[in-house]
Amino acid sequence: MICGMAVDEASELVTCSMDDTIRYTDLSKKEYSGQGTTKLDVQPKTLAVGPNGYTVVLCIGQIVLMKDKKKCSVIENLGYEPEAVAVHKGGVTVAVGGSDNKVHLFSIQGNSLKDDGKTLEAKGPVTNLAYSPNGAYLAVSDANKVITVFAVADGYGEVNSFYGHHAKIISLAWSPDNEHFASGGMDVMVIVWTLSDSDCRLKIPDAHRLHHVSSLAWLDEHTLTSVSHDACVKQWSITFK
Repeated sequence: MICGMAVDEASELVTCSMDDTIRYTDLSKKEYSGQGTTKLDVQPKTLAVGPNGYTVVLCIGQIVLMKDKKKCSVIENLGYEPEAVAVHKGGVTVAVGGSDNKVHLFSIQGNSLKDDGKTLEAKGPVTNLAYSPNGAYLAVSDANKVITVFAVADGYGEVNSFYGHHAKIISLAWSPDNEHFASGGMDVMVIVWTLSDSDCRLKIPDAHRLHHVSSLAWLDEHTLTSVSHDACVKQWSITFK
């Protein structure tokens, strides 16, 4: 089972799997060679990529920093279970969402990952998080059906909280316009939110009727895709009044 994937700046597909490996696949060739494989000590859960060849992998009870496909730093004994991760576009800050209702901020320093000692409060156990494309905001979803957005330049001050899902939120994705973001949850619903107005939202009920929305991605400012365990990929045309 593949549990996390991302495309890095070298146009390689980076995946982690329950076979305890990280694999890098060249998208231009669209074939797996078997050479770009790194074995992990603990089962991975998800990952995020950053610039300059960095990959951050969340494993059970561990955070692993990789540089140019090699493990270079491991943080253990966290005191919480890491559940979600995102790397800021600047390539230095790493946000890790935990089961302890907090987002923990780390810094990439060469081949090491350092705990900044700063945490952000979520409304429940963190399920996902994502930086806006311009790096100005961090959106955090939690198991208590709330999305909290923080302003990076304001020392991660809270901008607003967004309520509307009827069950745990699973997925988050920012629009390229940095003003809208989408969320999907166990309530089989997709909601497109407006950052500047928490009451302005576009609901897509029963987006995937047979199962929850497991992931979201924007193709452009008005085209959203969603996937689910119902074996469907759906594409939505989004327009705002």
